[in-house]
Amino acid sequence: MDQTPNQDSDRTWAAVAHLAPIVGYFLLIGQILLPLAILLWGPKSAFVQGHAKESLNGQISYTLYGLALLLLALTVVGLVVAVPLALALVVLMLWNMVMGALAAGRGEFCRYALILRLVP
Repeated sequence: MDQTPNQDSDRTWAAVAHLAPIVGYFLLIGQILLPLAILLWGPKSAFVQGHAKESLNGQISYTLYGLALLLLALTVVGLVVAVPLALALVVLMLWNMVMGALAAGRGEFCRYALILRLVP
């Protein structure tokens, strides 16, 4: 994407779209609602919208992956596999969120690794 921020506030909103889900994890589904709120009610610049969509796609994907790991953990054998995968998922999630926020601060766009692109 060759979207460039129109002003400094666009970069700030884009970085918040990536980092707000950290706060949202303390609410039950807040990790999805916060990027969605920025997408729907935040600035309408293409730069902010692109970052909000990327963050939203990431959070939807991580939630689905976490639910799959929870189901896997319900079995004894699955628990042995699910715990290391859950730790890897947390590392991947934090890595993508921080890299996305840093890219937004530089006025660039960042694609999250290993996510489903459900919101076009």
